[in-house]
Amino acid sequence: MAVTKIHKTSRIVMYITMAITIVVMALFFLGGEVPVDQRLVPTAPEPKYIDLLMYWVYFLVGCTVLVLLAFAIADFISSLKNQPKKAINSLLVIVAFAAMFVITYMLGSDKPLDIVGYTGPDNVPGRLKMTDMFMYSMYIMLALAVLAMIFSPLLKRKSNNK
Repeated sequence: MAVTKIHKTSRIVMYITMAITIVVMALFFLGGEVPVDQRLVPTAPEPKYIDLLMYWVYFLVGCTVLVLLAFAIADFISSLKNQPKKAINSLLVIVAFAAMFVITYMLGSDKPLDIVGYTGPDNVPGRLKMTDMFMYSMYIMLALAVLAMIFSPLLKRKSNNK
């Protein structure tokens, strides 16, 4: 009963998220452009709902990170009581992610960008390094996900043959 309720709830959340995403994307692509006198750069086209799209993406990424951390912590606490060795493995995954973030932050560039028409506060070394950290981390996680999709069935098949 509880599993069915979890599946139903997660399916409803997924459909709501997809519906909001479709509406936001439709507004972004079909919502028109900012009038020329209100644009950041008058000669460059600027979609009217770009702020809405960016805030929606920030919200989705924030929720994803919070849920990931909550499940990782809950799994660690649960495993620590029942299977301490498994708990150490969970902790090692969290430590590996933290190490990846530190390394990719250090690899990031702190050179200010030459952005036409931008005078905001975000073109500073700390923000630029953090942005590079996020991009490099996404590249690494995407590569790991693709490798896992390729090699996971092979490893499973090999272990079934033994």
